[in-house]
Amino acid sequence: MDIPILTNFIEGLRLFFSSKRLKWLTLMFFIAAVTITLLERIVFLSNFIGTPVVVVGAIFPTFFMLAAFVSLLGLVRFVADEESYMKSLIYTVVWSVVSIIVLVLMVTFAFSLLAFLFIGVAFLGWIGFQSFFSTRTALGFAESVDIENRSAIVRFLYMAIYFFNYVVVVGSFFFTLIFVNPSAWWTATMVYAALGMLLAMGFNFLNGWILIAERNRSTASNISFLGLFISLYSAYFIYNLLKGFEAALDLVSIGITIFFILYTMSSVGRTLASRAELDTRWKLSKEFAATFTYFLATGFMFVDALFTSIVTDASALALAGAAGDIVKLIVFPFIALITALNFIRKSRKELTIEDTPTEVPELYEDEPPVSEEEHTALDEPIEEKDPPLASEEDEGGDLQGNADDESVIEDEIEESE
Repeated sequence: MDIPILTNFIEGLRLFFSSKRLKWLTLMFFIAAVTITLLERIVFLSNFIGTPVVVVGAIFPTFFMLAAFVSLLGLVRFVADEESYMKSLIYTVVWSVVSIIVLVLMVTFAFSLLAFLFIGVAFLGWIGFQSFFSTRTALGFAESVDIENRSAIVRFLYMAIYFFNYVVVVGSFFFTLIFVNPSAWWTATMVYAALGMLLAMGFNFLNGWILIAERNRSTASNISFLGLFISLYSAYFIYNLLKGFEAALDLVSIGITIFFILYTMSSVGRTLASRAELDTRWKLSKEFAATFTYFLATGFMFVDALFTSIVTDASALALAGAAGDIVKLIVFPFIALITALNFIRKSRKELTIEDTPTEVPELYEDEPPVSEEEHTALDEPIEEKDPPLASEEDEGGDLQGNADDESVIEDEIEESE
């Protein structure tokens, strides 16, 4: 049985394992992810090791940034080899040294540009992609289970989901504060979590008005499912923010982290790689799609780890590991609202095009009906016959005949004289 969401997820991940070169780059990404995560935990647990150790993790996003740039120029063969893993290892060592040199130069002479690339492009870009693709998945899932009959029970279900969204968001906030981490009361973490809760509730309120406007349309299912998905996402971010940062890697946190990484990798990779199949001059290779995705992911992980090390040095342990969740609480509802409005605009535009009537020419009432025989005769094409071309013999005969006629006329004239 074909499940569209699962099929798209698998197809998106196949991009990163479609060749030896991409397999090597994927291996390098997972090594980078594990290394940055371990560095973040080491700094959090140690009282002597500080931010400089986490800065080592910046080598990985720098490496993938350079690899993406080289791939964009069509020179990815100099980053990883297509046939030999040993050559890919040699290339990786060389590019790692280059990455360290570039990182030092940018920190020294172009720190603002480096901060923009890591924070503005990688960190916020990765969260933005997660929000956009999560929203698109929610809308697509609703289309796969579209309900055609808008009965009173279905409308009651929409209303129940709408109020359930408030319960999920508010319940996650107070449940975590009361039963999971009571020490988070009246801290900066609680303030950020409360702000995220209000934004999620505001999105649900606006989504409710959109649902009322679309209640008699097929898009009502999409809007209702979108509100549920965003509420569940926001509830998880609120819980993860309030429970506090844990240096120990528990199975639940590892599983959720891996899921979000793989899911966003699949979505980003599938979208960027689709450019390679378009018949346009501006094509993006699969290698660029992979390396750019890895730049976003490693950049996000590095910035989050760097923020953890900074607040740890400042003894603000409550905010450790909170940078990503705080930004997600703000960005997710905002992008979801924009995506929902754009989805409705496109759906109404398509509906208008489909409902446009086709004009059919009418027969004049005064004209008598045409029988089948006449209609068949009218439909048959009229063959135009060209006049036969005269052959050389016929032309010669005509000339001879004309000469005989002239001689006869001359004889008659002489006799008459």
